[in-house]
Amino acid sequence: MRFVSSEIFPPVPTETARAARSVFGRSNFYLATGDQVNSLFSGIILEDPHGRIHKPSRSQAMLYLITIFQYVETLPDNSAADALRLRTDWKYALHLPLTYPGLSASSFCEFRKWLLSDRTGEQTLQTILTRLSEVMLVTGKPCFSLPSGDIVRKVCLLSRLAMVWDSIGEILGVLAGKQPEWLRTVNLPHWYERYGNHQKTINLVARDSELEALAQQIGADGDYLLKAISDAHDLALANLPEILGMKQIWKDQYVLGEGKISWRKDACAYCSSPIHEKGFNEKINRTGTERRSA
Repeated sequence: MRFVSSEIFPPVPTETARAARSVFGRSNFYLATGDQVNSLFSGIILEDPHGRIHKPSRSQAMLYLITIFQYVETLPDNSAADALRLRTDWKYALHLPLTYPGLSASSFCEFRKWLLSDRTGEQTLQTILTRLSEVMLVTGKPCFSLPSGDIVRKVCLLSRLAMVWDSIGEILGVLAGKQPEWLRTVNLPHWYERYGNHQKTINLVARDSELEALAQQIGADGDYLLKAISDAHDLALANLPEILGMKQIWKDQYVLGEGKISWRKDACAYCSSPIHEKGFNEKINRTGTERRSA
């Protein structure tokens, strides 16, 4: 299904406009984007990835822009979901009410998977990037130096890396609480430095080669830990929800061959969504409902 966009975003809700303008100036990138948002999509044909989303135009437009915002700020999916839920500047850019509850982080991944499999969607993103470059010049931000496909793959890399890092950090925290003695027997010396400081974050602005090298190191740590759990022959340990979730993530994000684990190079192609496709569509449909009530 195709939809030609026109004025797909309603006016910025009054409370959102008042709150955003009291904090940010007109030269703020997100406020400038919100002021021009309908012109960014003028005449663009928006595709419905599943052919079942009710009035998808605004939903699709939001996801295109969120992908761009993630790239601009080097935000993985979970951080972007928080920004959409909490930040006034993002809500202004997307013409959302202050009470907008946000979208699931998995919605962003599902959208990128579609973008990378659909040439038309990728071309649409490129058109939006070109138009948005004028906004970036006015607000002092550097223009986009990568083509749309590379931008999508960069956001995939950030999100996938954050996911595996968060996963193993969470597992080690759970094991430290539930199986501290066992964890001491398998703990590797560098784990505390890499995962033990909860205030530490990944340097997501590093070069792709550095990010992929870190992903490889995390993969090896996770593979070692999962093998140690398997060798323990402890069903209660092996069936912890966090362990089962980590197994699925490692299956999605890594390839195991000839005793060596390797980071997948396929962007988000193998990511498993924690929600069913029906749930994804319901999340997207909610945007249209809230547009009418805003």
